[in-house]
Amino acid sequence: MLRTFRYRLKPTRHQAKVLGEWLAVSCELYNAALEERRGAWKVAGKSIGLYDQFKSLTEIRAFSSDVASIPVDIAREPLRRVDRAFQAFFRRVKAGQKPGYPRFRSRDRYNSLAFSLAKASEEAITVPKLGCVRFKAHRKLRGRVKSASLVRSPTGKTWSVSLVSDLGQAPEKQPVSSAVGIDVGLSIFASLSDGQQIENPRWLKQSEEELAAKQRILAPKRKGSNNRRQARRNVARCYEKIRNRRNNFCHHVSKWLVATYDLIAFEALSIQGMTKDGNFSKSIIDAAWGILLRQISYKAEEAGRYAVAVDPRGTSQLCSGCGEAVPKSLWERTHRCPRCELVLDRDHNAARNILALGRSAAGLIEPRKG
Repeated sequence: MLRTFRYRLKPTRHQAKVLGEWLAVSCELYNAALEERRGAWKVAGKSIGLYDQFKSLTEIRAFSSDVASIPVDIAREPLRRVDRAFQAFFRRVKAGQKPGYPRFRSRDRYNSLAFSLAKASEEAITVPKLGCVRFKAHRKLRGRVKSASLVRSPTGKTWSVSLVSDLGQAPEKQPVSSAVGIDVGLSIFASLSDGQQIENPRWLKQSEEELAAKQRILAPKRKGSNNRRQARRNVARCYEKIRNRRNNFCHHVSKWLVATYDLIAFEALSIQGMTKDGNFSKSIIDAAWGILLRQISYKAEEAGRYAVAVDPRGTSQLCSGCGEAVPKSLWERTHRCPRCELVLDRDHNAARNILALGRSAAGLIEPRKG
């Protein structure tokens, strides 16, 4: 069972400077590796693999002091990313999806360094060729650390470290004494099968005026100027605050759900597909359903609880009382069954259906017929 522990890094001025230099060189290696693959295919129809580029990196380190100053494991990471980008590209081509050819990255879009065999204590991580870098240990680091990523914030002023740790085998599932189904939405963030509702905080909407003001300040700034660079940082900081509030809210909700219920059933949503519709894509992204459901899944696994994703098709159209199909448009917010005369909020009815499917998927009851 792998878990990622993220902490705020506290590098010295010298360490922060070195990390920034490593990022710049890593970005250049990424773009050079991408250009080498593209050029080889266009000119000679030759495909270059990951280990071919590893060999080239060894030759580059022999005469480039900038590349040689970076630990080998960190210098190889840009090449691995290019390889993963091409693997994903060919996978999408075979699947008939929009392929999305790998693109070059500017320094502003390359913000992390990764390495394996990381050594970390309770308050510091050992970075090759840099020594111990302290971090703020707001929670205890558990398990055996397998790898680490050093991430620079969008503002460029702070760093964080993400430590991937092996916690061993997941605990056995506990007997189910309380269960809940969750139907997520836009007007209501989450409707539970027991009738409770969690309001949608709409973090982006709350900060739209502040964000718009900062973007208006950014728009007329001359490209390449220090004023524009500072204005971009202010906009990035605003987005960062929105993201942090959203993540924090989802952590509180997921923690409460896992602590309260032994089985949590939710919809297996294709959020990427849902955001292709321009009408609600902005609101769907702001709602952060994917963040919540991912947090529920890994927290439930660690706590020995059931987290079951079910097929969402028909959950809002079937009556949770008798199983009768009750077609309704998206704008109809009340479920009224003509067969058993059950009247419920549309999302509450869907949450009850999701719970029934979750119990069936977990093998706790037989699926309802009819």
